[in-house]
Amino acid sequence: MSGTPITRPPPYQDHLAIELQLREMNEALLLSAVRQHELAEQAEKADALVRESNARFESLFDASPVGMYLVDAELRIRLVSRTARPVLGDNGELIGSDFVAMVHSLWPPKVADEIVARFRHTLETGEPYIAPNFSEERYDSKVREYYDWQIQRIALPGGQYGVVCYFIDISARVFAEQSMRANEQRLRFVMDSMPQKIFTAKPDGDLDYFNPQWAEFTGLSYKQMKDSGWTKLVHPDDVDEKMRLWTHAFDTGEPFQSEHRFRRADGEYRWHFSRAVPMRDEAGRITMWVGSNTDVHDIKQAEQALHDSEVRYRRLFEVSHDGILILDAASGTILDANPYMSELLGYSHNEFLGKELWEIGLFYDRSASEVAMRELQEKSDIRYEHLPLETSQGRKIEVEVVANVYREEYRTVIQCNIRDITERSLMQRKLSEQALALTDLHRRKDEFLAMLSHELRNPLAPISNAVHLLRLQNNEDPLQQQARAIIERQVGQLVRLVDDLLEISRINTGRIHLHQERITLDGIAKNAVETVRPLIGQRRHSLETSLPPQPIWLYGDAARLEQVIVNLLTNAAKYMDEGGHIWLTVAQEGDQAVLRVRDTGVGIAPELLPRIFDLFTQAERSLDRSQGGLGIGLSLVQRLLEMHRGTVEVYSEVGQGSEFVVRLPVVLSPAPSPPPSSEATAATGSSLRVLVVDDNVDVTTTLAMLLKLSGHDVRKAHDGPAALEAALDFRPNVVLLDIGLPGMSGFEVAQQMRQQPDLQNVVLVAMTGYGQESDRRRSLEAGFNHHLVKPADFDKLQKILATVSEQVT
Repeated sequence: MSGTPITRPPPYQDHLAIELQLREMNEALLLSAVRQHELAEQAEKADALVRESNARFESLFDASPVGMYLVDAELRIRLVSRTARPVLGDNGELIGSDFVAMVHSLWPPKVADEIVARFRHTLETGEPYIAPNFSEERYDSKVREYYDWQIQRIALPGGQYGVVCYFIDISARVFAEQSMRANEQRLRFVMDSMPQKIFTAKPDGDLDYFNPQWAEFTGLSYKQMKDSGWTKLVHPDDVDEKMRLWTHAFDTGEPFQSEHRFRRADGEYRWHFSRAVPMRDEAGRITMWVGSNTDVHDIKQAEQALHDSEVRYRRLFEVSHDGILILDAASGTILDANPYMSELLGYSHNEFLGKELWEIGLFYDRSASEVAMRELQEKSDIRYEHLPLETSQGRKIEVEVVANVYREEYRTVIQCNIRDITERSLMQRKLSEQALALTDLHRRKDEFLAMLSHELRNPLAPISNAVHLLRLQNNEDPLQQQARAIIERQVGQLVRLVDDLLEISRINTGRIHLHQERITLDGIAKNAVETVRPLIGQRRHSLETSLPPQPIWLYGDAARLEQVIVNLLTNAAKYMDEGGHIWLTVAQEGDQAVLRVRDTGVGIAPELLPRIFDLFTQAERSLDRSQGGLGIGLSLVQRLLEMHRGTVEVYSEVGQGSEFVVRLPVVLSPAPSPPPSSEATAATGSSLRVLVVDDNVDVTTTLAMLLKLSGHDVRKAHDGPAALEAALDFRPNVVLLDIGLPGMSGFEVAQQMRQQPDLQNVVLVAMTGYGQESDRRRSLEAGFNHHLVKPADFDKLQKILATVSEQVT
């Protein structure tokens, strides 16, 4: 071996060293023994301190007002404070139990899992967890509970950690806060829902709340209201007074109240009633102001209108030209009288007060006045006309009284309006006398028209018969034919004038009756054209007609509607220079039949158009354009069409002609009627014995000549007795009997003939100038079979004779 050699000490040195080492070791052992003894004593004292500390800790833990429980590292419950035991459901077996099981027994799984996870996380990381307002419904409670709780990790003996949980039950506080918030929400909902505009203000008057009605009314947001200030919304005339009252309320603490105008979003100012009251605490200090603004604009206007109405009523009461009395309904005494009553009766205002109506002469006596008052109480209003009244000067007057009962604020009153009708009554009596006179004049006018018709028709009858006789002559020269045609046209014109005059009289008095049936308008138009064709030809006009391919059916009186068309065509022919043109068109438009008559005549002046259908209206007459007529044709047209539920319109310009448009309602087409038999339409038939009776010799002569030419045996008579004698001797088949016979009327003759056995079957035909409906009805009652108006249409007479001839044979 190589290396450094070992040097050994001297022997005595080894002994000393060992001795020294031993001595040191002994000292160390001695110190160690002493130290061990001291440590044993300290350990014993420390154990006592630990036990005392643990006891104090457990005592404090158990006595803590805060709910506390301790969980060790294995999640076993080590400690539970007295406050926590009821919450955790401690039944004496909670210490040492499984924390996880305990949690799942108290809370739903989701909540329990979250709590356990929080405990594990704190145990592992040392991070505390705080859960304010923890809330869940537990299994054993239907009431939600609220807790503030937190968990922290702590060191346990043996080097382990545990988790301690601290919790406080804050349910009562939460419930109180919830109740307070609910009350606040309800209060806010009430204020937000009220129709009034609500506001609140701080004790210093600073506004801090406006309900939505403010924004709806002003069009401003809450911020705009706060920024702009409510004073800018108040009417300038009201600001100073409102500010004065508001300042006074703040200075004194008294409620604020005022009426002023607020500006609406559209700029209109509306009246509001504002009121604000202070809210105080227990010490009496003002904590806030609560106010409301109610829109009273309509009420203010109604009050103003009522005030204005009262003012107007009083003004009318004072200035009325009718007498007005206000009576107490209970006593019937006069409470007030307007000035006109004093003027009317001559009493002063004070002389009226306290009196009853009979005392001022309005009724004969007290009993009559009391009867009127009772009637007024029952009916609430009465009216008296033509009451006699005597003024204070003894002047007799006549009054009209209208009385009404109404309620005032504290009593029921009667208002009597009294009007002096003395002059009016006098005027009414005069008007009544005039009306009677006019009625009599109207009656005499009708009688005159009927007589005029009779007197005109009598000479027309023989002329018409004579013309008809001339027409039957075959050897007329051209000059005679022309003369006969002229006479025939003029006779026709006279007949139409007489017919029109009587027709308008019948319509005005409601005595015309329509004989309505299903007829065709085109057929009526054709007949009308044939009637007017001679006049059109005489004036060398051209007529163009346009009729529908299919008939247009109406329900009406064929004769009257033909009369309408004839009048329109006649007017067109008359008021047009020779060589003019007339258009007649008939068509159906929807459910109406439309007939148009257009001409190239002189036209109608604009000022005449609105009254062209008025009675006796005619265009301007002049020597070079005098067309005759009575101005009743168009009025008759309109009246007849109205009776058929139709209308007529006119369109015209001066110099451009005229167009008349007639509209009538159409009806469904009826089944076609069989054509009349040849026998029924034969002009004559077998020879008959005909007695002609008329006081006009020309009538009997011409009519007898026509009948003889038709093959009949004819006799004549000129008065009633002669007619009866001739009838008994001649035994006629037909008697043509005039009504207006001298001595004995045609009605009396007819009645006596009907009383004769041998004459009961004779056919009586009235031949008369009286053609009103009443005349026809009277003829039928007297026993006549037919009624013909002079000048009778000989073709109609021949049809009657043909019918009689058939019956005889």
